[in-house]
Amino acid sequence: MIWKVLGRSLACAAAVAMMALPASAQELVNVGMSGPFSGGLSLLGQSVRDGVEVAFGEVNDAGGVSGRKLLFIAEDDGYEPMRTIASARKLVEQDKVVALLAVTGTAPSAALLPFVTESKTPLLFPYAFAHALTTPLNRDVFTTLPEVRVQMMVLANYILKELKQTKVAAIYQNDDFGQDAVAGLEERFKSANVPLTKLPFDRGTTNFSGVVAQAKGAGVEHVVFLGIPKDAALVMREANNLGWKPQFSGHNALGDPQTFQLAGPLAEGAIAIAVMEPLDSDKPAVKAFLAAQQKYKPNSKPTTYSMHGYQSGKLFAEILKRTGGKTDEASIVSALEGMKNFDTGLMAPLSFASDQHAGALSGAIMKAEGGKWKIISGWLSAN
Repeated sequence: MIWKVLGRSLACAAAVAMMALPASAQELVNVGMSGPFSGGLSLLGQSVRDGVEVAFGEVNDAGGVSGRKLLFIAEDDGYEPMRTIASARKLVEQDKVVALLAVTGTAPSAALLPFVTESKTPLLFPYAFAHALTTPLNRDVFTTLPEVRVQMMVLANYILKELKQTKVAAIYQNDDFGQDAVAGLEERFKSANVPLTKLPFDRGTTNFSGVVAQAKGAGVEHVVFLGIPKDAALVMREANNLGWKPQFSGHNALGDPQTFQLAGPLAEGAIAIAVMEPLDSDKPAVKAFLAAQQKYKPNSKPTTYSMHGYQSGKLFAEILKRTGGKTDEASIVSALEGMKNFDTGLMAPLSFASDQHAGALSGAIMKAEGGKWKIISGWLSAN
């Protein structure tokens, strides 16, 4: 299924107004997305898509950028990388999109790298956290979300410098994601000459008694869990069954509200990395996002996923503004590489350069308190 959004203002009045514009200003700017709008991760994909649609609706109702309206074309890939590639090819070759925006999922985004290079189509701000997206540098790939390796460097610094804990274990999903994350932890722990106990588990595991017993037996005081919230809850329950109460922490996924639904009071006191502002933040940018989502998607629940989509849409409009409405690959890349300390108000300030296409190299610490995640630090650099 395909979704297209142009904004409410493109009707008769807009058509009349366009008669007075030069030809270039009258052209639509086609932007594409591939994501899981069906299947088990449909909430994620639909939320990101909703956020982009809200941003583009806002931009279009304000007159567009350089007189040009934004047309958003979204394709369902069901979180299947081969379908993602097919969707991207269709978007680029048939729909003539100038960029792939907010593609959702780490594996689907990584699968697009050969096609992006071949077609010279910018892949902008995917909802993904993979090291492979930014290393080695790809001219056409730009990210805003700090990869898990960066998140773990931020967390390691906090554990060692603020909590001053040195008996730490990583219980991690034994796949590319988990290995990426552990690499970030190890780098910082090694530089501090602190050992890290590594306890992998296979994806789909439901019995964590073995790794939890190993961690407890090793005298661990802090467990970094790297997996989905459901598995984190199982680990917390297993530790509780053993009468063991270590400090729990994890990457941004641990900080999902569903962690409380799954683990209940056992989640209290856990810490996680925040990559975006929480929805209950008092910051003006968050309030503006919530108001926009209520206006353009009144039946859609705001999430941090839709916040990412919204930010991605607004960033694309900012890029188009900086290029003066030009949409060729060279202009988009140049505009992004010139963006320094750009503060969206929704996450840490973003900076890109010709040798740095990962826009965010920092995160904040959030803590589970009273059934909510509360940010307890500023934006902390991974360096």
